[in-house]
Amino acid sequence: MFFSRSFFYAVILGLLTSLASSLQSASWWQMLLIAFFWRLTHQHYFHGPLYQAKLGWYFGFAYFCHGLWWIYVSLHDVGGMPSWMACGGVILLSGFLAVFPSLASLLAGRFYSQSHSGIAWAASWTLLEWLRGNILTGFPWIGFGDAQVNGPFMGLIPIFGVLGATFAVLWGAYKIGSAPGRFFLPLLSLGFVVIIVSFFENSTYTKPLGNMLEVKLLQGNFQQTLNYDESTLRHQNNYYLNSMMDKPTNLIVAPETAIAIPENELPPNWSKDLEAFVDASQTHVLTGIIGYENRQYANQAKGFSPNVSPYYYTKAHLVPFGEYVPPGFEWFVRAIQAPLSQFKKGTFSQDSFKISRSNQPDVYGAVMICYEDVFGNEIASRVRNAQQAPNLLINMTNLAWFGKTSAPSQQLRLAQLRSLETGLPTIRSTNTGFTAIINEQGIVQSQLPAFVQGHLIGSVQPRTGQTPYVRLGDAPILLFSVLCLIFAWNQKRRLQRTDLRYGALRG
Repeated sequence: MFFSRSFFYAVILGLLTSLASSLQSASWWQMLLIAFFWRLTHQHYFHGPLYQAKLGWYFGFAYFCHGLWWIYVSLHDVGGMPSWMACGGVILLSGFLAVFPSLASLLAGRFYSQSHSGIAWAASWTLLEWLRGNILTGFPWIGFGDAQVNGPFMGLIPIFGVLGATFAVLWGAYKIGSAPGRFFLPLLSLGFVVIIVSFFENSTYTKPLGNMLEVKLLQGNFQQTLNYDESTLRHQNNYYLNSMMDKPTNLIVAPETAIAIPENELPPNWSKDLEAFVDASQTHVLTGIIGYENRQYANQAKGFSPNVSPYYYTKAHLVPFGEYVPPGFEWFVRAIQAPLSQFKKGTFSQDSFKISRSNQPDVYGAVMICYEDVFGNEIASRVRNAQQAPNLLINMTNLAWFGKTSAPSQQLRLAQLRSLETGLPTIRSTNTGFTAIINEQGIVQSQLPAFVQGHLIGSVQPRTGQTPYVRLGDAPILLFSVLCLIFAWNQKRRLQRTDLRYGALRG
């Protein structure tokens, strides 16, 4: 009964940690709840690391089930999958992702030492969060450091990325969790670190480039459907095309698959009026489109600039089961009856979109489609290795797949993190929300409400330069985490040898 009650507590803490992500002070609430979970695992130290790993799995399972429940909407409400199968899909994914907190708890238990368990705990979870974001194409959504976008450790993000904030969160949770047994002295060191990190919050690693860029971001709010109804799709196409030509500005962006009919099925001159508008007004336009190359569909962005050939960007990080089918899983696509599920994959070395203005330096926008902005290390690598260094990030997405769930707000937070990591502003055009303009410090300057049709007109400041995270990526925090584990292991061995000598002397 005692053991089952501990697993129940782990489930409750995982659920509350996920729920806390929507609170005003999510960063502190999540740290406090993780502190309670640390105390729970610490209480079972003498049961061994395998028991602690079970606690980690139950915690992670509840955390991911709640945080990713919107996947059910895409599978059942949009995809037409039977409810039991859609529910099973969410449970299976959550069960798989829970393996990473489980392994983190196991690793921390192996490297546990009474005096240095905090760094072993933080390093283990940080390394497993990195693995979660990379193995099997990666899925770092709702990371344990994401809430630090406006939390006490946000100053670490441009230097060490979200994983750096993750390390700090887990270490801070340990300090809070261990405070009651140590006369609350650990809170002094936590407070000292928070004060030191706060000095980095307003640090700028990039500088402005030219004047503000005037942008118009479109949000059509069209319902997602897998039924190919040509009149409905033409209505959507016409809305976006007319909105693109409504009023000239420096840059107009439409969301992912705004042009919903595949390009090979459109009339040859479908963009003639748009191209004429672009040439006459010196406006630049980016729109999502379903491309068709070498008998294969592609999730693409197509750009129109004055008097030059169209620009294409092909999505490079595809969604498993949504945009490509891993070998052996063709039955899954048949179950959800999804068309166009084997998309062409782009490369990570594609050119940025060039925006030219009179008497101003050229501006380059790094294009990201949908959940490509989840992967901070990939975006940093693209910015670092780009032939023409990007001056802003452009995200085009369609979250109508997930209905009125937490998915739009979760991805908005991810976009804020990418701006913090790169020191570049982000503009987002989405079909259902949140369409937004985000500055280089990850602050949302303006946004449209979700699930309304309209356009967001605003200004964004292009920037040039690189943050420490862009230059070095995840390597520093990963190396630091490994060194922490080595140090903790050495300390553990030293204490064990001391105990053995003391025992021999007493004997």
